[in-house]
Amino acid sequence: MFGGAVVVPGNIEGAMAFADLGYDFIIFEMEHEGFNLPNLRLSLQFLLNRKRIVTKATLQPDVVPFVRVPPNAREFNQWVIKQTLDTGVYGLILPHLDTAEQARAAVIACRYPQATGAPDHEPSGQRGWAPLVAPRYWGLSASEYTEAADLWPLDPRGEMFFMPLIEGVEGVRNLPSILRDVKGISAIWAGSGDLAMELGVPCNMTDPGVEEGYQQILKACKDFNVPCACIAFRPEDVERRLAQGFRIIITIPTLVDRAFEAGKKLAGR
Repeated sequence: MFGGAVVVPGNIEGAMAFADLGYDFIIFEMEHEGFNLPNLRLSLQFLLNRKRIVTKATLQPDVVPFVRVPPNAREFNQWVIKQTLDTGVYGLILPHLDTAEQARAAVIACRYPQATGAPDHEPSGQRGWAPLVAPRYWGLSASEYTEAADLWPLDPRGEMFFMPLIEGVEGVRNLPSILRDVKGISAIWAGSGDLAMELGVPCNMTDPGVEEGYQQILKACKDFNVPCACIAFRPEDVERRLAQGFRIIITIPTLVDRAFEAGKKLAGR
């Protein structure tokens, strides 16, 4: 699976450009940008390509939207998760997951309450039920959306994706226990930037210590059959990461003006 990062909510041109690149998903960035739900709802509309929806004969957007929310896993701000999911996004990315307690709290915030005795009752959900905008974006009735908007693979029929970031020393150390003890995590994103900061090598994502952390995260994910994501900064990184066993590759596209580059070269600049 391939994803693109990051789109600022409200940047309509950016949303359309990302949607046309053929990604499986894109990530709207609200951790380090303004937390603006109206802008997010606006941007979601411009991901939709009606011709592709008709051609594929599915209600799901051709490029599904994920959002990275501002609170990290140590801040139990359930209302942020609730209001973000209520916009109609299909996936949530939570920064800085360090412990099983944090993971369980996030899963609970993402899920609607489940019927007592249901096979997938635990962890019990606490997401408030107010299906107004999200069902319309998904093209479903309120009851259909309520059934579908559960976490995969905890609910095999669920269509909501939860991918927290493991990006600190404590999170790397605790990941095996997190994946063993907490149901409801769809994938893990191995983060390098903050990990490099904690290891004392800021901005050096190729440091051997950072790579060792990457591999520890990947091993834990393999042990529990959980897809593991990483960023590929360069084209040559993609083949290496896929060979290592990463199943989700996130890239950061850049604006390139080929004519301008050619002009500078001809002008000797």
